[in-house]
Amino acid sequence: MDSATRLRALGGSAARLALSSTIRRALSAQTNGEVRIAAILRTNFPRASAVKVVDISGGCGAMYEVHVESIEFKGKRVVQQHQMINQALKDEIQAMHGLRIFTTVPK
Repeated sequence: MDSATRLRALGGSAARLALSSTIRRALSAQTNGEVRIAAILRTNFPRASAVKVVDISGGCGAMYEVHVESIEFKGKRVVQQHQMINQALKDEIQAMHGLRIFTTVPK
């Protein structure tokens, strides 16, 4: 059953509430966890030209996706870049279910 069908099955006000909640999360500011992790990454990678953190667990903070673009990754293999991210977030990772890491070097 797709999302639209599920919303119709919920009926009037319940469907509006579910849709409202979904839209609110999509348009809302970052979660506390996203802000905290982004700050840690910016501190550990001061030359980063881009840092993006997204809570992909639905807002509970169990799983994050991080994107970091930094000159500090130049000349390093992808596994080394990811190890640098893991090291920077070692304390936070202990409380997470999972972490997706994407790293790039600016052109």
